[in-house]
Amino acid sequence: MTHLSDNKMSIRQNNVNVHDLTSGAKAAIRDGISRAFRENLKPPPKLDLVEWADKYRKLPDNSAEGGQWHTSRVPSARKPMLSISDPKVQEITVMSCIQLMKTELMLNTALYFIHQEPSPLMYVAPKKEIAEAWSKERFMKSVKATPVVAKAFSGNRRGEGNTILQKQYAGGQISIVSARNPDDLAMRAVRIMMFDECDKYPVNTGAGSEGSGGEGDPIAIAWGRATTYGKRAKKITACSPTVQGKSRIEAEYLKGSQEVYKQRCKHCGELHELSWSDVDIPVDKETGELLHSEACIVCPSEECGARWSEGDRRWSIDNGEWYAKKPLVTWHHSYKVTSLASPFTPVVVLAKEFMDAGSSPQLLKAFYNTRMAETWKEVGEQPDWLEMYNRRENYEVGTLPEGVLMVTCGIDVQGDGVFYEYVGYGRNRESWSIDRGFLAGDIRTDTFKAEICNTLFDREFHYPNMPLKAERVCVDSGAYTQHVYNLVRDYNNTRVVAVKGMPSETQTSIISTPTPVDVFSDGTRHSRGLKLWKVGSSTLKQMHYGFFNHVPPTDEQLSKGAKYIAGYCHFPEYEEEFFKQITAEQYVEIEDKKGFVSYQWEKTRKDNHYLDCRSYARAGASMLQVDRMTEESWDVRERAYYHPEERVTESAVDYSGDITDNNESESRVNNRTSKSNWLRNRKKH
Repeated sequence: MTHLSDNKMSIRQNNVNVHDLTSGAKAAIRDGISRAFRENLKPPPKLDLVEWADKYRKLPDNSAEGGQWHTSRVPSARKPMLSISDPKVQEITVMSCIQLMKTELMLNTALYFIHQEPSPLMYVAPKKEIAEAWSKERFMKSVKATPVVAKAFSGNRRGEGNTILQKQYAGGQISIVSARNPDDLAMRAVRIMMFDECDKYPVNTGAGSEGSGGEGDPIAIAWGRATTYGKRAKKITACSPTVQGKSRIEAEYLKGSQEVYKQRCKHCGELHELSWSDVDIPVDKETGELLHSEACIVCPSEECGARWSEGDRRWSIDNGEWYAKKPLVTWHHSYKVTSLASPFTPVVVLAKEFMDAGSSPQLLKAFYNTRMAETWKEVGEQPDWLEMYNRRENYEVGTLPEGVLMVTCGIDVQGDGVFYEYVGYGRNRESWSIDRGFLAGDIRTDTFKAEICNTLFDREFHYPNMPLKAERVCVDSGAYTQHVYNLVRDYNNTRVVAVKGMPSETQTSIISTPTPVDVFSDGTRHSRGLKLWKVGSSTLKQMHYGFFNHVPPTDEQLSKGAKYIAGYCHFPEYEEEFFKQITAEQYVEIEDKKGFVSYQWEKTRKDNHYLDCRSYARAGASMLQVDRMTEESWDVRERAYYHPEERVTESAVDYSGDITDNNESESRVNNRTSKSNWLRNRKKH
C-alpha cells in the first residue's frame, strides 16, 4: 500500500512548500491529501458474485475438482449467481438437478457476502445433523481454502460466540440452523437467508409431542426476520423438486420469473428447452432390449431432428441461454435446470439410470426429481376411469390373448360373496384382464366354499396347446380370516394361498416372506402348515395407478413395430362399473398432529373390490417371480403353451414359475391334491 508520505513527496516534487501559507499553496496541500485518501483508503472495487468467485474462490480438497473456481465450467450457474449479487433482485429460487450447482451456489453466496458485504447470514438445513455436516464438511473447508475469507475468521476463538453452528466475523455472523427448531429460525434479524433442501422441511415447525402448538412454515418464520433490512434482504432457496402440488421449491419457482435453460442445437442453431422425451434410447432389433450406450439427444426441431453427439451436447451447454417465462417479475428470479445441461453427466449415464428404474414408481420418481428437476405426479393419483373405459380392446372375455404366458387370480372376500379377477401376464410386465365377476354366497358355509373351489380354483383356461388353471389364486383373508384359512387349508394345493393387505407403514414390498399360521398343541408353529402371505397394498396400488396412466401406442406406431410400454394393462370390453371400482381410491396427503405429512389411500367411491382383486392377482404374479423372469424363462413358457410340436402336459408347469420335468412335477401336483371329505363330495351339493 502507498503511504501518505509518498504523497507528501509528490507535493514537494511539484514545488509546493508546506510552510507556504498562500492560498495556492493551501489548495495544493488539500489536493494532495485528498488524493492520498482516495488512493489509499477507498474500499476494494465492487464485484458481482461471478467476478468475485472467479477471482477469489478456491475449492477445498474434498471437492471433485480442487483449486480455483471457474464459473465457465458450469455455464448455467452464471445468471443465478449474478441475480444473487444484483441489488434489484431480492429473491432467488433454483429448482435444479443434483450434482450441478445447488451446494456451490449456497457456499459462494455465503463467502461472497462475508467478504464483500459483511452482514448477518443464516443457512437453514432440514435437520440439525445436516446443518452440522454442512458446517464442518462444506462451509469451513471452503472458508479455509479461500484466503480472503479465511482472514475474516482468523481471530475467532471457540467459546467467544463461535461454535459449529454459529460463526462470528467482523460485520456479522453466520447462523447454521435446523428447520425443525423455531427458536433458531427466529433468534435474530438476518439479512441474507439461505434455504437448502427445502422440500425436506417440516410443515409445522416446533409442534409438540402431541401435535399441539407449532409456529407454522419454517421458511415464513425465518424470512420474517429479514424484514428489518427491507429491500436489502436476500432470500436464496435451492432444492430438487418432489411431488407435484406438494413441493416447496416448485411453489417458490412458480412465484418467480420461471426461467428455463435453453440449449442451442449445433446443427440448426435453434434454442430448445429439452426434456427427457428428447432423448432417444435405441432398441436392439434382435433382442428388443434398450441400448443405453447409444442413447443421445435428438433435436426437437422437426426441420432438423439431428442426433447430438456428446460433444454436440457440451457445445449446446456452453452456448445455452436462460429464457424467462414471466419476464415482468424482476424482484424474484427463479431458475430450473436439468442434468441434460450438466457438463458432468453424460446422456448415456442418464439413460442407464432410467433403464435401471424400469417400471418402479419409486425409482422413476427419484430419476425425474433429481435428474430432470421435474415434480413427480404421484403415481397413486387417481386415473381417469372414463379414459380407461374408452381404450378397451376387442378380445373375448375368458380367453387368453396372444402374449399371455402366466395367469393368476385375485379374490376379494365380502360378507355376501366374493369378487374376483383373472389376470394374464407376459413379457415386460405387460398384463391382460381375462375375466372378472362376483360370486354370491356366504364364505362361512361349506356349500359356498365348494362352489368357490369348483368355479374359481378349478377353472381352466386354454392355450393353443394345453389347458391350464390359474397358477396362483390369492384369497383375501382380512375380513373372514379363519374361514379363508379353512378354505385354503382344505383345498391343499400351493396354487391357492391366503393373503392379507398391509399398510405402507408396515410393508413397502409387494410381498413378504410367508408366515406360518398353524400351530401344534405346544404352541410352536407348524412350518409345513398353512402360510399367510402379506401384501404391500399401497405399493401395489401405486404401481397399478402408474400402469393405468400409460398411454398406448397408436395403430400406426404398432404397425411399424412399436411395443407397449412396460407394465401396460389391457382390458376387454367390460362394463363401466369395473373401471370405476379399479380406480376407486386416491392417494392423499394427510397432516398429522405434529405437522408432519404422510400419504394414505382414501376411497372416492363406495366400492373398490376390483382394485383389491387386481392387487392380489399381481401379488400372485410376484410369487411366481414375474419381476425376475428372464427372456429365456418366457421362451420356455411360450414354447410349452403355444407350439404343438413341443407338446407337454399341465403337470409340466411348475407353479413356482418355470417349466420342469414332467414326472417330477406330476408327482408333486398329485401330492398336493388331497382334499377333505366335504371337498371331495362338493359336486353333490
